[in-house]
Amino acid sequence: MDKKYLKYSVEDFTQDIKFINWVHNGDGLKEWEDFINQNPNRSKDIKLARKIVSALRFSPKDLDERDIYEIYKNVDLFYNLSHKSKRSFRIRRFLNYAALFVLIFSIGAAIPYLYFTRSQVQFSEITDSSSTIGEAKLITASGQEFLLTNSQSDLRLNKSGNQLEIDQDSIISLDSETNQMAELVVPYGKRSKIQLSDGTNVWLNAGSTLVFPQKFKGKERKVFLKGEAYFEVSKNKDMPFVVGADQMNINVHGTKFNVNSYDSENNLEVVLVEGVVGLKENNFLNMFSKEIRMSPNQKAVYNKTDKQTNIESNIDVTYYTSWTNGLLEFNKESIITVFDKLSRFYNVQFITDDQVEINKKISGKLDLKESLEVVMKVISDAAPITFQINQEKVFVNSKN
Repeated sequence: MDKKYLKYSVEDFTQDIKFINWVHNGDGLKEWEDFINQNPNRSKDIKLARKIVSALRFSPKDLDERDIYEIYKNVDLFYNLSHKSKRSFRIRRFLNYAALFVLIFSIGAAIPYLYFTRSQVQFSEITDSSSTIGEAKLITASGQEFLLTNSQSDLRLNKSGNQLEIDQDSIISLDSETNQMAELVVPYGKRSKIQLSDGTNVWLNAGSTLVFPQKFKGKERKVFLKGEAYFEVSKNKDMPFVVGADQMNINVHGTKFNVNSYDSENNLEVVLVEGVVGLKENNFLNMFSKEIRMSPNQKAVYNKTDKQTNIESNIDVTYYTSWTNGLLEFNKESIITVFDKLSRFYNVQFITDDQVEINKKISGKLDLKESLEVVMKVISDAAPITFQINQEKVFVNSKN
C-alpha cells in the first residue's frame, strides 16, 4: 500500500479513486484490510470516509455542494453542530388574490403570509423564519456554543485553532482536533468578522453562516458559506483556499473577493477585488466540471436554475463591498431590492400597500450605522413613499 495514505485526511480518502473503488466495488479488499490492521490509528478516518463515499451513490450531475454538506453532517463530520433551525428559504413573488397579482416583498423567508385590510388598502406581510432570529453565535465541533451579543462581533482563532478571542475582550480555550468543524451563525440584524486559524479574514453579512475547520489540514483549506461574505485570504501555495457556496466551488490563491449566495436568491454572485479565483460548478467530488477564471474588477453571476455563469468586467468593486464598512450603495435598483437588503441588516419586515411603485429605480448611498428611521427618511426623499415603523415592522405607503 502506498505510504501516502498514512498522511491522508478524511477528505483525501473520499477523493482517492483507489479508495472509492474499494468502497463501491470491493477492489483491493485484502490490501485495504491489511493496511487498516497495520495502522489502527487510521481506522477512525477510514471508517468516516467510507460512510461518506458510500452515501455518494447517485448521478454526478445531480450532486452539488449542498448535497456534500448534508452528507458530511449526516455521517458526523460536523459532530454536534446544531442545525435545528436550518430551513429552506424560498421567494414567493406573486400571488393571485381577488383577480389581481399582488407583489410580496421578499425579505429572505417567504411561506407564512397574512393578508389584511387597513384603511381600505391591500397589504402584504411576510413572516421571517426563526433561523433569522436571535443572537449571533459560534458553535464548535465539540458542542461548545458562544453567544455574540454585540451587533458587530470580532473573532480571532489562533494558529492551532484551540483558542478563540472575542471582541478583543476575552480568550476562550477550545477543543481542537484535526478536521473538527465550527459554525459561525450571523442572524438578521447582526454582522461579524472572523480571522481563521490560517490568517484568512472573513466578514459575514447579516443572515449568513460560515462552516470552517478550527485548524486546516490536508490538501486544501475548505469552508462552506450560506449568505454573503467578504474574504481576504491568506496566501498558501501548498494549500489552496476553497469556498463552497451553494452549487459552486470558488478556488482561491490568496486574494480579496465578495460572495453573495443567499438561499432566497436565484443568483450567486462573486466579485473579485484582487488576485485570482476560479469558479467550478459542483459535480461528483468536483471531478467533472470546468473552472472559470476571474480577473480583478470582474463580477461572475451564476444562475442556480439554468446553471449558466456570466462574467461582467470593469465593475466598481466598492459598490459590492461597501457593506463591510457599514454602507449600502445602490445604482438604479428597484425599491424592493433595497428593502430586501435593509430587512436583513435591521432585522425588520416590510409591509407595503399595492399602490407602491415597487419596481421604481432609485440610486444613492445609505449609512447603515444610522438608525432605521434615518435611513428610511433618506429613501422617502428619493422615492414617492411614506413609512411608519412599528417595532419590527415597517409599513410602506405611496405618497400618491
